[in-house]
Amino acid sequence: MSSPATPSRPSSAPPTTPHDAATVASRSPAVPAPPTDPAAARPDPAGRRGRSAPAGSDWVTRAADDALAEHRRRGGDGALVCASGISPSGPIHLGNLRELLTPHLVAAELASRGVPVEHVLFLDDHDRLRRLPAGVPASFGAQVGRPLAEVPDPYGELPSWAARFAAPLRVALAELGIRVRVVSQSARYAAGHHTDAVLAAMAARHRIAAILAAARSGGGEPASAWPYRVYCRRCGHDDTRITGYREESTALRYVCVQCGPDGFRLAETNHGKLAWKVDWPMRWAGEPVAFESAGADHAAPSSSFGVGRRICAEVFGARPPVLLGYGFVGTRGVAKLSSSGAAAPTPADALAILEPAMLRWLYARRRPQQAITIDFGTEVTRLYDEWDRLAAQVADGTAAPARGVAYRRAVAPNLPACRPAAPESTAPDRLVTGPGLVAPQRAVPWRLLTSVLDVTAGDPASTERILGQVEGVALRLADVEPRRTLAAAWLARHVPPERRTRVRAEPDDALLATLTGTQRDGLALLVEELPGCPDLAAVTALVYGIPKRLDGAPADAPADEAVRAAQRSYFTLLYRLLVGADTGPRLPTLLVALGPDRVRHLLTG
Repeated sequence: MSSPATPSRPSSAPPTTPHDAATVASRSPAVPAPPTDPAAARPDPAGRRGRSAPAGSDWVTRAADDALAEHRRRGGDGALVCASGISPSGPIHLGNLRELLTPHLVAAELASRGVPVEHVLFLDDHDRLRRLPAGVPASFGAQVGRPLAEVPDPYGELPSWAARFAAPLRVALAELGIRVRVVSQSARYAAGHHTDAVLAAMAARHRIAAILAAARSGGGEPASAWPYRVYCRRCGHDDTRITGYREESTALRYVCVQCGPDGFRLAETNHGKLAWKVDWPMRWAGEPVAFESAGADHAAPSSSFGVGRRICAEVFGARPPVLLGYGFVGTRGVAKLSSSGAAAPTPADALAILEPAMLRWLYARRRPQQAITIDFGTEVTRLYDEWDRLAAQVADGTAAPARGVAYRRAVAPNLPACRPAAPESTAPDRLVTGPGLVAPQRAVPWRLLTSVLDVTAGDPASTERILGQVEGVALRLADVEPRRTLAAAWLARHVPPERRTRVRAEPDDALLATLTGTQRDGLALLVEELPGCPDLAAVTALVYGIPKRLDGAPADAPADEAVRAAQRSYFTLLYRLLVGADTGPRLPTLLVALGPDRVRHLLTG
């Protein structure tokens, strides 16, 4: 279950959402008898529960075992439901993505075993707007306290505030191969789907108040605790107070700070929602949910899940799900992402520079209790190196079992089936599907690709020519998509201007005039022999061998410390003459990118 967030405006309007499907009922289904062993579904905040697994299994295997065992304790009828919850109150960031990927990976594992399973995403668009983000006009403050689905998009482009932030999430889920049935809580409340559960909660309000009080202070019951929060029928705000309720008629009276007293019958209409700690267990009973994940703070025994599991059993008469707690996701220098913080990166931000399978892998390879740190700087290059190396190890059978399992989970979603649409449904859910994970036909090394794009300023013809020469094959840019586009985006967004390569337009005549005879000889050898190098390997051998030859040794002689010092000095001279800096892209790649003619021009004047 994800915590609410506060938004900032995305850089562009999100794309349109996928097609509608339908939910299967207009009211919460009948709930089973209360569990006789509530401890059977106790939370697992550290993600450690599970029987010992065979070699090559992982945390996903163990979580799937626990979910399946819980499903069988309930009788094993129908699809096993894994659930996630997201509040579209702001940009849905990479911390929220763990809320989605954890149940997805478990559902995919169950689907691979032939278990009927579906992944449900509860979209908490009936939550209140809590605060305004920076950049939104102060006049929009009148919307605070209204349901997210009824608050207009502050930029006037989409139907609502909730749609503003839910739409890009659906696009990202499709790209990541995460198939979910999206349940709009606003639509369900409006359609009466939750009416029976709301009435049950109101009837058990004293019991719920006692459970909440026990969790807060170890005892005591508030005198005026209600499990239901009213949105005023006139102004739509939740600055209200319930003043009376008659169970036999379901007549509810309330007073709004702005509009004064009013009322309605709960059995006939809905103008509010259950409090979050009651709404959460209500969903478990309604689907019913067998597995869910949540942040470690929610999963602790004394927190939201501890309260929710009691309410689920004692009020709604159902078994709580198996809960798997997960650690925080942060960025370099920020331990925990929050949508109310500045510039929290979103799945779309990550998918602009990482292949979809790689982003899945970042989550799949870590145990749930481990924190994840995302770094879009130089760490991206190391990640691509590690990813390509792992792919090669999996291909030749040398990958360690656990690493191989994480890789296969990343590249093969094993999408679980979602239940079909029901034509008679009155509260439409949305089915999010995708075409499958996009990956390049040829995985050109990231270091090479970014260096070539940097030197050529992204020119397609030059990039295609150089990559083909370096790789030694006839290469089309389409063969390396989407990696080429991702590399270009990374260079533009995450590499500071001072670290970009700027090839000189004209020779540095002042520097050339100061060269020693040995330095001139080294440049002359490179200019003379570079045109005869057929590939990158030959260029590499040439530039590393020239300092040895200048010292009278063969080009293939072993390098001692003196030779390595001479190589560093030679390379620095070349960088200064070619790009006006002491360092730059890998030198052989730079020379291939520039070509013999341009190198001759810059090194000879």
